[in-house]
Amino acid sequence: MDVRWLEDFLALVELRNFTRAAEFRHVSQAAFSRRIQSLEQWLGTPLVVKGAVPVRLTDAGEQFVDSARIAVDRLFEARASIRTSQFEVMSQVRIAMPNVLARSEFKALLNVIERKHNSSFSVIVGTTLDVVARYLAGDADILFAHDCPAIPMHDTLDQHERLVLRKDRFQPYATVDPVKRNKLDFPGTPRNPFPMISYSHRAYFARLFEHVVARNKTPLPHKVVVQCEMSDVLKEVISAGYGIGWLPQSAVGDADPHLMSPIGPPEWGLDLDICAFRPPRPLGTSIEGIWRALEAGEEKQASL
Repeated sequence: MDVRWLEDFLALVELRNFTRAAEFRHVSQAAFSRRIQSLEQWLGTPLVVKGAVPVRLTDAGEQFVDSARIAVDRLFEARASIRTSQFEVMSQVRIAMPNVLARSEFKALLNVIERKHNSSFSVIVGTTLDVVARYLAGDADILFAHDCPAIPMHDTLDQHERLVLRKDRFQPYATVDPVKRNKLDFPGTPRNPFPMISYSHRAYFARLFEHVVARNKTPLPHKVVVQCEMSDVLKEVISAGYGIGWLPQSAVGDADPHLMSPIGPPEWGLDLDICAFRPPRPLGTSIEGIWRALEAGEEKQASL
C-alpha cells in the first residue's frame, strides 16, 4: 500500500474527473490511472464505475471514502506532530503562502507576528494549489491564502481553523493608457470580443473568474490572448495594454495605479478574504503565540 494511492483516490472523489485530478496531483493521467488501478487491486474490488462521466464511484468506492480520508488524515497528523516537535526545538515556524500574497502581505504579517515572538520562519511559496497541497501534507504550520466562501479553495480546509485577516477584491483591470484602453471595448460583443489576460485552468483564480461569469447574466464575449498561473506575469501584460484581466486588488497595490485601474461595473468583481489557516489541534507554544497575535491583529482591524 502506498499512501499516495489514497491521496489520488480522494482527489478523484473530490474532482470527479481523471484529468483534473491528475493535474492536481502533479502526475500524468496515465500514471494517475495506474495508481487508482493499483489501489483497486490492493482492495480486490473496483472503486470507480468504468466509463462514467463525470466519475462515479461503485458501492465499494462509496464505502471506502471515509476510511481512506481517516487513514490519510491520521498519517499526516502523526507526521506533522513529529515535525512540529522537531521544529519547536529550533523555534522555527513553517509558513505556506502563494506568490501573490508573499509579495503583497508577507512584510505586514511579519510585523504583526515578529514584534512579540522571537522565532525564525521558513516560507514555502508557489501557486495557490501547490502551497495548499504542501500545507495539507504537513509541510507547513500556518497557511496564508485568498479564500472565497462561495468558492472554497479545498474542501479539507473546512476542518481547519480559519482566520480572516483582511478583505480583498477580485476584479477586472486594464491599462490606464487612454488610447489602448478605449480599444479594449469591455465587456465586448460577439463581433468584437475583448482580449482576455487569463489564469491557467488549474489556478484557483480561474475558478473565481468562472464563478463571476456564471453569476452574471450579461454575456462576456472574449478571446484569451495570454494565459498564465502567475499574477505578477498577468499584471505586467495587463499594464502594457495587451488585454483585460482579473486580479486581486492586493496584487495591484498602491504602486501601480498609474499603470492600471479597474474597468467595468461592480458586478464583474468579487469580494475575497485574505485568510490564515491552521490545523484543528494544539500546536507548539511558538505557533500558538503567533496565532494569538494574528487574532489580536484581526480584532484591532475590525474595531477600526
